Amino acid sequence: MKRLLMIFGILALPPVFEARLSTAEAHTQSFAVGVRFGHAGYFYSALRPYGEWIEMEAGFYGWRPVRVRAGWRPYLHGRWIWTDYGWYWASYEPFGWAVFHYGRWYFDDYYGWIWIPDDVWGPAWVEWRYNDDYIGWAPLPPYATFSISVGIRFTTQWYAPSHYWCFVRYGHFPATRIDGYVVHESTTRRLIRTTRSAVRYEVDRDRVINRGVDHEVIERRGNTRISRADIVDTRDREERIVRRGATERIEVHRPGRSELERSDDRIEARRLDRGTTLNLERIERGRTYERRDEADERRTRQTPQSDTRERSLERRDTRREQPDVQRNVTPPSERRTTPERRDQSGEFRRIRPEQPSIQREGSSERRQPSGKSESRTRRGRDR
Repeated sequence: MKRLLMIFGILALPPVFEARLSTAEAHTQSFAVGVRFGHAGYFYSALRPYGEWIEMEAGFYGWRPVRVRAGWRPYLHGRWIWTDYGWYWASYEPFGWAVFHYGRWYFDDYYGWIWIPDDVWGPAWVEWRYNDDYIGWAPLPPYATFSISVGIRFTTQWYAPSHYWCFVRYGHFPATRIDGYVVHESTTRRLIRTTRSAVRYEVDRDRVINRGVDHEVIERRGNTRISRADIVDTRDREERIVRRGATERIEVHRPGRSELERSDDRIEARRLDRGTTLNLERIERGRTYERRDEADERRTRQTPQSDTRERSLERRDTRREQPDVQRNVTPPSERRTTPERRDQSGEFRRIRPEQPSIQREGSSERRQPSGKSESRTRRGRDR
């Protein structure tokens, strides 16, 4: 009898383990596949009641909120909460669980704020600025890509305009309704010139962490105390804050990768009346991050001739990689006027737009070559 019960117990274990693994899988992000911008997929039906989808080019979609109040901008109506994922933006808007934790934002003079979806969850996708009295944040644009090895990288020169930024005094930063303390845009223009940049996005196992400005710095300068909140998953398409005494818990919807990659049979999107100022050619789409063992296996299958040719092209491109970066910088006559960016050697790393570079053999990351490098490589192959 005992032996029979033991056999039944062993047979019952696999479904239990499968259930636990499937639950953990929903919480885990796979970084084997990189950011995929412009894919409506899972977000299409969830966001349709709150705005309209626009097709910016064939198969590339954006979403814009409708019926929002004057002066609305991303990361304004909500609050900041310190968590194990760093600074988490808790929105009071019904679409906040999606548009403030996936994707990037861009402001177009004609269409207004446009959200470009992607498939990597983060506590918030913003850049930070700070000085001794104020702290500010602005949404990252679609030109900002994320990878494990680099963190945030820009595909073009980018300085967020003043209407992207929200600045508050340190003492108001933990407020539950932070939009009431955001300074006027005239003050924002001055603060952009007198503050330093801070951005620290890291990956700890399966978690993207937004360090930003250290919470101890904010506590000290704001003479306030910041408590940590836990983040748990919910199946409901929303995020909510649950309070139990002095502690808080954030319940947020974080679909798994298989759900995010799902495509609806039909996407009804508005065709653009006119072009946008967003440079779609500078947005990296469908970029993949190969695991090292997959890259090694691929190189093993290559013929000696193709392998020799690839190494030859790599040596040729590596020698002129730095000159290409210098030549691709926008000429001064074509640059727009931007606020002065102060260099910093302090505790935070500055956001610095980087030029795309040539892929290196054995690297775990692919970067798209610039137009000049691509054309020269093509001529090299033709020879």
